[in-house]
Amino acid sequence: MKRKAYGVFGALVLLFGVACASIARISGGAEYVAAAEGQSIYRLDVAQARGVIYDCNLRPLVSEKRKWMAAVAPTIEAIGTLEKATGGEYRDRLALALEDGKPFLMELDSSLESPFIDLFNVPVRYEEDQLAPHVIGYLDSFGSGVSGIELAMNDVLENYSGQAVVYYQVDALGRVVAGGDRQVSDTLRESRGGVALTLDEEIQALTEQAAAPLGKGAVVVTEVPNCEIRALVSLPDYSPTDLGTAAESTEGALLNRAFCAYAPGSVFKLVGAAAGLTSGGNLLEDYECTGKVNVGGMLFHCFDGIAHGKVGLKAALEKSCNCYFINLGRSLGGQSILSMAYDLGLGEEQEFGRGLFTQTGDLPQAAALTNSRALANFSFGQGGLTVTPVQLCGMVNAIASGGVYSTPKLIAGTVDNELRLTETSPVSDRTVQVMSKSTAKTLRDAMEGAVKEGTAKPGAPTNCVAGVKTGTAQTGIQERGEELLHFWYCGYICDETGPRYCITVLRESVPEDYGVTARVFREIAQRLGERSEQ
Repeated sequence: MKRKAYGVFGALVLLFGVACASIARISGGAEYVAAAEGQSIYRLDVAQARGVIYDCNLRPLVSEKRKWMAAVAPTIEAIGTLEKATGGEYRDRLALALEDGKPFLMELDSSLESPFIDLFNVPVRYEEDQLAPHVIGYLDSFGSGVSGIELAMNDVLENYSGQAVVYYQVDALGRVVAGGDRQVSDTLRESRGGVALTLDEEIQALTEQAAAPLGKGAVVVTEVPNCEIRALVSLPDYSPTDLGTAAESTEGALLNRAFCAYAPGSVFKLVGAAAGLTSGGNLLEDYECTGKVNVGGMLFHCFDGIAHGKVGLKAALEKSCNCYFINLGRSLGGQSILSMAYDLGLGEEQEFGRGLFTQTGDLPQAAALTNSRALANFSFGQGGLTVTPVQLCGMVNAIASGGVYSTPKLIAGTVDNELRLTETSPVSDRTVQVMSKSTAKTLRDAMEGAVKEGTAKPGAPTNCVAGVKTGTAQTGIQERGEELLHFWYCGYICDETGPRYCITVLRESVPEDYGVTARVFREIAQRLGERSEQ
């Protein structure tokens, strides 16, 4: 019996020895030593930042707002400092943190000085009332661009990234080791570089304020002559801080309507007028408008069937006479008007960067315009014709700049950490004289006449000269027995040297406008006029 007990005991001793040897071998292995050492360092990520998006004057459009973040090792001294700084408001939270013993972050309302706390002034990417959200875009959960400039210039913005991190010595339970060293890595300043846009922060802000009554639509403001986009508004807007609500919107809040294509209505008459003046053909200077015209057995009417009487090109533009332009289209032929439309940037996608481009819009094929009814519709901006607000602003910019068409521009260049701008060429870049200066001057005279005595009189600013072409486009969509229409105000304002800014206003899909589009144009024109006076 004793012999058997000794045998069992010996076996247990042997197994214990083997186990001890295995533990010694495992704990002495280099990989396990490294793992153990790694577990003794705790990384506290305070903040990450990416490059800044600036306006044309290098004023930040994002990351301008900042907040104070405290990285805290929960010692009695650190907790006492925070409790005093916060007036005891977070006493319970701080007591729990002290008991837990693990490093933590805390946002503060203001700065403080303490040898026990590391404080960081951290940029906040977006604000609730973020300017130009449809241009800026937003990020995914990993901090990469999903839309807008955030996507189009993602590589540049990521290249200028920075972060703030604090490393602590901790025990096996993750508690800070008393008296242990901490290391701070702060490269947030490296995120000062980024991208500069052509937007002007002040013009963008005033345009957003003025555009609010549109409800649904878009506004684009460009500066003459180079067609830099100084403001771009799409409504309804959204906040990048609340993408869930934007995604659930039934009105398409995330859609950039300034880049979408719509029927232009009578604004397109500027194209026919430019084609007629350029061709040198019969401009029907003594046309008798009876308020209706028969084309291929179909009656086309002027607005409300109004008979405008004898009109020439200038009066026809001022009064927006459909019948005049239908007959001008007959005289010129579809190809002449179509060629001018292409010259003025219609039917052309404008690309500003990866994933950031306008819709192309629709121009009819020349063969389709051999049909007299199709040509009639085309001549005054109806039928299958569609254009974007950006395209129309580019078209008016060409008229305002003496007949030189310049592709609309949105990105000015890249910015380094010392805020030095390096200009970049646009992805789409075309500058060409598409009509003579005299043709452009004739069109401007008519547009200014429309503001003084024509269809654009309700939108006339009082502090500057303006030229406008209005438009009302049918959609064919019925709502509660009424057709939804698009309303346009496309024009420019002048300073003492001539045309300075072009403004395109679109109000989308309403049965009646009640003068809203005119008031929005007038408000923006007035505010821009005040800037020019300064």
